[in-house]
Amino acid sequence: MHVFTLTNEATDHVWVGTCREGVSPEARFKQLQKALPLGIDHPFYRELKVFGPDVYSTELFAVVEDRQELAEMVEEALDTYNGKSLVGITTVLPGTTKSSLAPKAKSKPRTSAAKVTAISGAQSRTTKPVKEKLASGRTGSAARERAIKAGIEAEKAAMAAAKAKKIQEEADEMKAILAGLDARGSTLSRR
Repeated sequence: MHVFTLTNEATDHVWVGTCREGVSPEARFKQLQKALPLGIDHPFYRELKVFGPDVYSTELFAVVEDRQELAEMVEEALDTYNGKSLVGITTVLPGTTKSSLAPKAKSKPRTSAAKVTAISGAQSRTTKPVKEKLASGRTGSAARERAIKAGIEAEKAAMAAAKAKKIQEEADEMKAILAGLDARGSTLSRR
């Protein structure tokens, strides 16, 4: 499952959506575009009508394994971009059935039972090559990513503290040198 963002370049509005494994964010955006003429009442569709699809840029935010992680990453994306949610947005009119959406099948001529058995036997012997799934975008759990971010922030804070300490030590050393020079100068003038 994927979490993606659609950014309206004209208004800088960010919409956060999800799509199933095997469906790219671009393909999901095309599904949303195809549903525009249906007249579904949703703020995203109203914005899409006004600005058109060309002002939107799609970006993969995260790749997740389960629904809990999906919900966490959607929340993180919404918080990160101060976005609006596309989760649950429909691409069909309410009341439309799956059978009405299915492509109309052409009637096929009847074949004998022997032909059907021969055809199905031949099909069962052929196997499709299995494609290796490659991760794209961010992978892993949200908790792991938060831990990494916290570690990075702690490291930055430690480096900033070390830098401040070094600056303070240099300032103290400079004060000691100047105080020594002042003390020397005052004793020289008395001689």
